[in-house]
This record gives sequence, structure tokens and C-alpha cells, in this order.
Amino acid sequence: MELPRAALNIQRGLALLMLAAVLGVAVVERGSPFASRVRASKPWPFWLSLREPGRAGAHGAAAYLGVYHPARRILVLIRIPETTRLQGKLTAARAYADALRATDDEASASRAVEDLAQIKISALSLEPISWEGAGRLALELEAGEEDDEPAVAAARALKARGRSPRALWSLARRAAAGLSRGDRAAADALLLTLELRRTPLEGLEPALLPEDAAAPAFLAHAFAPDPEPRSDDKPIVVEVLNGTGSAGLAAQAAKVLRSKGVDVMALGQAPRPRSRTVVYDRTGDFDRAARVRAALGCPTAIAATRIDALRGVDASVELGADCSY
Repeated sequence: MELPRAALNIQRGLALLMLAAVLGVAVVERGSPFASRVRASKPWPFWLSLREPGRAGAHGAAAYLGVYHPARRILVLIRIPETTRLQGKLTAARAYADALRATDDEASASRAVEDLAQIKISALSLEPISWEGAGRLALELEAGEEDDEPAVAAARALKARGRSPRALWSLARRAAAGLSRGDRAAADALLLTLELRRTPLEGLEPALLPEDAAAPAFLAHAFAPDPEPRSDDKPIVVEVLNGTGSAGLAAQAAKVLRSKGVDVMALGQAPRPRSRTVVYDRTGDFDRAARVRAALGCPTAIAATRIDALRGVDASVELGADCSY
């Protein structure tokens, strides 16, 4: 007699939980780099190769640097722009294309870019970065997961894997296969996914790697185990830009923000139409952008770091069609 689908799903779920528990014990015993960092409450760096829908050709997968903070349950996910100069005039896009021609293997080409980016990040950082045990993960976004702000889509996709029984099962199988070969890091992707299940959406901090001049301070804050709190004794200064065809929306949003103590310095038009509202952190202080997002009263608004000191504001609010007053 065939079991009902609901009962079958329950059995699979229980089997998955048991396998995850067994793997967790095995990983601790074998000295998983991720588990070691979590036990020590230290940031765990990892490289993420992300294949996006419709992305193909010389650029390959997008490269991200992730930093997971177990003590604070925060994930900083930094997109490495294709135009980033990794070595002399060699950009990330060119480095991938050169490595692909040499190896004819996309995974190897992605690793070559990550290796060069790691050297670049180390040179930019104000403090030495401990790369020992750094992870290498891969992810492919499904159609419909792409976003106006790619780093946001990538961070949310990483977290979403923890809600998918199919994704968890796949990660568990890969972990078991790797551990059987003696690969101590084989379960890192699964363990991170399980950790991110407990990480709130507010704990995701997507970012774009800034220009070299602004990168050192940004990286210091991103890697710091206990970053110094930023001063909150001054108002948050923002600009509000209308990315919709609704006249007066920026003025209405400015009124709401001012009522919450946010200093709106300027109103204007967004550089392009927006389907979703985005709050850009312009100084490297993501917490301030997150507070502006909360003050907007627009539940679907997202926040991301794109440093631009020339704007003279803490955050830029680009209003989308999802935000109405």
C-alpha cells in the first residue's frame, strides 16, 4: 500500500533531521572549519560562486565574499564587481575569461578569480584577515529569484535553502560523500545553511565591494568580530528619490521619514524605474540604512550597501512601485 504524500514527506523530513544530526557530530569530531569558527564565535569567511539566470559567456558566475558572524547571527555578503581590478589592470571579468581559456573548466575559472580577489582583499584590509578554513560554496539562482539588487537576491537565496527539503537533502548527500572521502570541509555548506535558518532577514547585510579608497574601512567593519558601535547622537541624513510614475511620492515618503526623526536633505528622481524600494547605505554603516528602511513603513523595502561618499548622505532611498502612502 502506497503511503500518503504527507506521511512520506514527514518520513523524509525525519530522515533528513537524523542525517543532519549525525553529520553535525561527525563534523565536530573531524574538525570542520565552519564548526570550529562557530564554537570560537569568530567570523567565518567564504567565497560564493553564484550562477544567475541568463548569465553566461566570458563573465561566468558572479563572485561573492561572505562573512558569517556566529555570535551576532549576521551574514555580510559582498559582491565583487566584474570591473574590479584584481591585479594591475586585470579585471575580475578578464581573469575569469583567461582562466577559462586555460582550463576549459568553469569551476576552476571561478576559483582563479576568487584566489586573486582574496589577495586583493588582504592587501586592502587594515587588519590581517585569517583565511584559514575559508569556505568555497556554489549556488545557482532559479528563474524568478533575480533582483534589482543582486547581492540582496544572493543573500536571500542562501537563507532560503534552509527552508527547502530538496536543497537540504542535496547538501546532506554532498556532505556525506565528502566526509567519507576525508574532506573535513564537506559539510560546511550544509552547516551554514542550517545556521542561516536561525538568522533573521534583518541579519542579512548585502553589499557591493566599494572602490579601493573606501574599501579598507568597509572591510574592517565587515570582518570585525565585535565592531565598534557607530555614533547615534546625530540624525540620519538621507535623500529620497522617486523611482515610480506617481507624482509626489518622494514628498510623502519624506514626510513619513521626518516624523520618525530622519533628516531628509533632498528630494529627486531615481536614475531608473524601480519595482521595489531600495535603501542604499552610502557610508558603510548598514545599521543606519536598516533603520531608514524600518522608518519608511514599506514592508517589502530592501537595504544594501553601495558606498558613495560624494552624495553627502548616510543613505539614499529609491522608492519603487511597492511603496505607496
